[in-house]
Amino acid sequence: MSKRAPELTWQDKAILVAIPIVVFTIFILANYFSQDLTVADAFEQKLPDTEVRDGGNIVQVYPLVATDTLSCRIKTRDNLAEFDFTYNVTGSETFRFEVGRAIQFYGQYKYDPKGGQVYAPYKGKSGRMTGWITYENQRFTAKEDKDNQL
Repeated sequence: MSKRAPELTWQDKAILVAIPIVVFTIFILANYFSQDLTVADAFEQKLPDTEVRDGGNIVQVYPLVATDTLSCRIKTRDNLAEFDFTYNVTGSETFRFEVGRAIQFYGQYKYDPKGGQVYAPYKGKSGRMTGWITYENQRFTAKEDKDNQL
């Protein structure tokens, strides 16, 4: 002899419908508010110090000034902004930027009237180095981040 499940009341049915709607709404809102800024957005809003995720093509390579940084000028993929980009090579593999090559990055943007400056990797709010670039189909990060990757 098996027991039958009890009948659901209208309150039970309402809860079973409401829960997925609430979860879906939270997911949509969280996704909307967590969208990453692009360099063009940050430049347009004149944000003094913010994190950006973007990419583009290298239009000019600057001569080496310091042994621990590489610098270049990048035009975004959508051609809305042109800005200076500095990559801190300390604790990372070394490479050379070449004009015309594509680059993607997650870094810290600082506004200036010439288009701004992006630094990657950079020291985040936690005090640890964060940020990355993808260049020539390779991802480069700070050495601290590499130790924590799976």
